[in-house]
Amino acid sequence: MRTDFKPSPKVPRKYCGLWIAWNHKRTAIIASGKSLPEAIAEAEAAGEPKAYFTKAPHATSRFVGGTR
Repeated sequence: MRTDFKPSPKVPRKYCGLWIAWNHKRTAIIASGKSLPEAIAEAEAAGEPKAYFTKAPHATSRFVGGTR
């Protein structure tokens, strides 16, 4: 089991429903966009060639679940 994994920080509300680009260390959001290609272009323009991309859920979305 990996013990070096650190979860990403919480995503501010202004990014709800958008694709977001994290810096390589996953400590800061460096770009965002309505589509993945738009977020990729913004991240490249910000000078981050190894960004991590995720889709932020809409503000009205809820996740309910658990693990064993």
